[in-house]
Amino acid sequence: MKPSIIEVHDKSADVYDNMSVLTEYHGHEVLFGLAYEYLSQGSSVLDVGIGTGLSSYLFYKAGLKVYGIDGSKKMLDICNKKEFATELKLCDLVVDRWPYEDAKFENTVACGVFHFFEKLDRFFEEANRVTKIGGTFSFTVMVSEEGLLSYTDAGSGLSIYYHNDFQIIELLNKCGFEILKYVTFFVYKAPDKIEKSMFRGYLAKRV
Repeated sequence: MKPSIIEVHDKSADVYDNMSVLTEYHGHEVLFGLAYEYLSQGSSVLDVGIGTGLSSYLFYKAGLKVYGIDGSKKMLDICNKKEFATELKLCDLVVDRWPYEDAKFENTVACGVFHFFEKLDRFFEEANRVTKIGGTFSFTVMVSEEGLLSYTDAGSGLSIYYHNDFQIIELLNKCGFEILKYVTFFVYKAPDKIEKSMFRGYLAKRV
């Protein structure tokens, strides 16, 4: 039986930040760079799947108020100890309605989350709901150069899903977002730094 996403992330919580360094994962820096010119000091950002807080710490350093939701309590506990988030909430990202009112946030970010899910509709619909008109939505997806749809990660046993440009642009249009820009970057699959995965970071505006 395959482990759940939450079980895997609970187990990896203590080593997550170190593994990000060892695999040279720069998704959080990519998204911050994409969004930077649209950010305002004192505004808010909702980090969807905040985990240990790696993905939104740069937003905090830039003067934004960070709110975070995640399904892993252990990840949230580690993030809480870093003492930079305004508020952290435990919730199932695809089953629950996110625990915030409509149009609360100037910015929404989801870093290193979407490749764990085959269907992204719920994420994009909720991002539309909680993001103010004119606000930003930045996120990463894993991309396959060979046109693959998914694979099973040998280490965790989780299914990993690819999302192509057509799927993403279609979802953004359907859910009330206008794409502003995107960038491709690469991440090592393991600390041995033998094989890389291709990721894409997107920045969109709520219209």
